[in-house]
Amino acid sequence: MADKIGVALVGGGRTGTPMLKELLKYPYINIIGVADLNPTAEGIKIAAERGIYTTSDPMALVGKGDAIDILIEVSGDKALKKAIKSAFAKSGNKKTIIMHDLIARLFISVCTHQQELIPTVHPEDIGIG
Repeated sequence: MADKIGVALVGGGRTGTPMLKELLKYPYINIIGVADLNPTAEGIKIAAERGIYTTSDPMALVGKGDAIDILIEVSGDKALKKAIKSAFAKSGNKKTIIMHDLIARLFISVCTHQQELIPTVHPEDIGIG
């Protein structure tokens, strides 16, 4: 069987939803779950319709730990990013890569053949947190 990448998405709104839609196209991507504080966020609805784990508690998703190869963090919440990094450090998780909003925007722009980088909805969210 081919390798699969376990991906978790924190933020199911304006950036997370187009990201989720792209990721769902590929059989080698296993969506571990989607977290958003808004239980009616579009990304939450899409994931739930496909039987993918959803939660309004991002740390519950982070708790899935080693099942997550890449955690896409596009919530725009600086404190949450720090809490996620801290939780991974406490658990000894050195496997999971945290993907930042800028990389997510680049990924979406390339996959959807945009001539310009899609704009950020979290301009204050810069760097690794």
